[in-house]
Amino acid sequence: MTASIQDQERTRALAREVSGEAVDVRQSAVALVRADQVSVEQAAVGGVIARGNVTVSQAGARTLIAGERLDVRQGGGAMLLSAGPVEVTMGGFGTAIATGGVRFERGGAMIAIAPSIEVGESSGVGIALTPRLNLAPGARVLLGLREAAAIGAVAGAVIGLVIALLRRR
Repeated sequence: MTASIQDQERTRALAREVSGEAVDVRQSAVALVRADQVSVEQAAVGGVIARGNVTVSQAGARTLIAGERLDVRQGGGAMLLSAGPVEVTMGGFGTAIATGGVRFERGGAMIAIAPSIEVGESSGVGIALTPRLNLAPGARVLLGLREAAAIGAVAGAVIGLVIALLRRR
């Protein structure tokens, strides 16, 4: 079964929840999409939960969860989780977590966690937690794995010291 949320007579279609095997959301606003495969184009979606691939084009979503590959072109959102590779082109997310590699091209994320992260030209990541970080010329990363670990260790030591001093009083 293929489901589609699209209203050709009106420019906007609204739905609370859409589900099916393959769901295409176009020029619509949907609170939640559940499907095997999901495609979102020129739409706003609260959340996407897919067993397979998710494709987002010129759209926004609060949360994207993909069981396989996740591709974002000219879109973004708050959080993405993927059990496969992620590619973001001209888009961005607050948090990107993937078990496959993550690639940003003219986009980025505040926090990215993956086995490998590639930050392309004109892209940026605030905190990149990965053992393999590849930066193209013009790419920026504020904190890598080493810097984040060092800051965490210092913060832990300071908090531990403050607690120990407060207990002595």
